[in-house]
Amino acid sequence: MLTIIPRVIDSLTGRIAELVKWIVLLLALVNCYEVVMRYVFGRPTVWAYDVSYMLGGSFFVLGIGYALLTKAHVRVDVVYVHWSQKTRALADVLLSLFLFFPAFSVLLYKLVPWVIRSWERKEKASGSFWLPPIYPLKTIILIAVVLLLLQGVSELCKDLKVLTAKKEETAE
Repeated sequence: MLTIIPRVIDSLTGRIAELVKWIVLLLALVNCYEVVMRYVFGRPTVWAYDVSYMLGGSFFVLGIGYALLTKAHVRVDVVYVHWSQKTRALADVLLSLFLFFPAFSVLLYKLVPWVIRSWERKEKASGSFWLPPIYPLKTIILIAVVLLLLQGVSELCKDLKVLTAKKEETAE
């Protein structure tokens, strides 16, 4: 199980990252369109800013699970890099169990009703002239936290595998 779970979750995270990367192209196209409309035709759009922050925000939050997979998050490695693989795995397990999972579980617990209320109210972005619906973006934030938690499970399994493999080698 400590091998199968990470393989499935890592594959899912990778496939999602492959899809999410296309958001950057959409974001660039929207911004180019806005620049041309504003400066060439003198007719700025009312929607480009809102679409830009929604696309940019979606790209950012949907990438956090992939960043965890690829170890791209910022770490303070002053001491960590000098530890053995087993000690690093133990530290990662403890930090996951006592910080990562509790923090993001509370966030998930708070996000679910926040997103449900937004859908029930058909909430709109109040700071915008265009008033686009904001509940899809809130849903993407919720999905991103779920994906991050899943990737956290994958990383935890990998660390536990390192710990158990080392124990088995020591026992021999």
